Amino acid sequence: MLRHLKLVWAAPLWAIALAGVLHGCGGGGQTASNNTGGVGSGGTGSYTNGPISGLGSIIVNGVRYDVGSATLLGEDKDTGDLPSADDLLVGVTVEVEGSAVTATASGPGTATAAQVRYASELIGRVGSLVQGASRPASFVVLGQTVTVNASTVLPDAGLSDGADVVVHGLPVQGGAGVTATRVDVVSSPVFYKLSGVVDAIDTANRIITLRPGNVRVRYLLPLTLPAGVQPGSLLRVRLQPSVDLQNLRATQLDVRQSFFTGEREVRLEGRLSGYSVTGTTVRAYLGTTLVDLSAIPGAATLSNQTGLLEVKGRFQNGVLVATELEEEDEARTRETELYGAPSLHNPGNKTFTLRGLTIDYRTAAVGANVTFNEPCLKVKGEAVSASQVRAASVQRDSGCR
Repeated sequence: MLRHLKLVWAAPLWAIALAGVLHGCGGGGQTASNNTGGVGSGGTGSYTNGPISGLGSIIVNGVRYDVGSATLLGEDKDTGDLPSADDLLVGVTVEVEGSAVTATASGPGTATAAQVRYASELIGRVGSLVQGASRPASFVVLGQTVTVNASTVLPDAGLSDGADVVVHGLPVQGGAGVTATRVDVVSSPVFYKLSGVVDAIDTANRIITLRPGNVRVRYLLPLTLPAGVQPGSLLRVRLQPSVDLQNLRATQLDVRQSFFTGEREVRLEGRLSGYSVTGTTVRAYLGTTLVDLSAIPGAATLSNQTGLLEVKGRFQNGVLVATELEEEDEARTRETELYGAPSLHNPGNKTFTLRGLTIDYRTAAVGANVTFNEPCLKVKGEAVSASQVRAASVQRDSGCR
């Protein structure tokens, strides 16, 4: 469950104009890479966005960031509900700007975060819930299909049609849905929220239609469209709570794009949601970030790529110039890594608490010198719910924060 059940809106600092999103083209799907660049050591700083995969402070895309002195920007909050490091949970999607990454002999590289922005993709009511063999397979929120996979962090009590939820995740190809990384049930949210791709704009009647074409949002005065918004643009919309998809009313409209675009090393993870080839220039959106793929061999054939991708490169003039592109092993992304001081050890049940999570180590490889009284343990495993992790290994560590 979220620690803050009252959801209130703060106008995001990143709400700036966008000249429109690239439109899809035909083509095959493959990945390619070269061996230059990437996020590592050196450079003026680092930037990444994606779901949190570990805690202590936070691990995002293989980099462990210390957030102790960072400025936190919570998009779903206001001055009455201040952002907190307690909100940075496994599966929450974040953008992190920080120092250059320092390589380590083992484990993730490390860096110090300067700013962390976190934002959900959807807030609304669950419908059309499809159950899989052991967990939900998909559901719909505000016309957007939410796909659940093995790495999605779900509420302890499960999901049901009619529940209000907050969904963190990665947009799918075409922008008409989300692959969830975390889902939390909330009670009576103050607003609903929708992230999507503009399908059409009726300026005379002040109506925006979002993909997949069955969601109509009215933006009545005094609201105005952000400059440059057109069909294909990515929007995040705050809404009055309603399930009438033909008559949703916006109370806030913001362009959805990356917050930090200064010159720095970058590592991103996500799925393509826009694609364009103009001569030798190949560009696409990975999540909210405009990426120039022109230097990647075979990039012109990626328009139908639907898998999870990792891109490394550097920002230049607000565009991420990719130097490396790889398809992620989605089974590997299920791993959760935690650092912290253990408490509430139950040797009979083989559980303990770490970073507010219950760790089940019945099937884990436990280091011979682990006593569960040490100041720092390193746990690798899989998040099985919002409050439980099934450990694969438990080891002593000296790097807790």
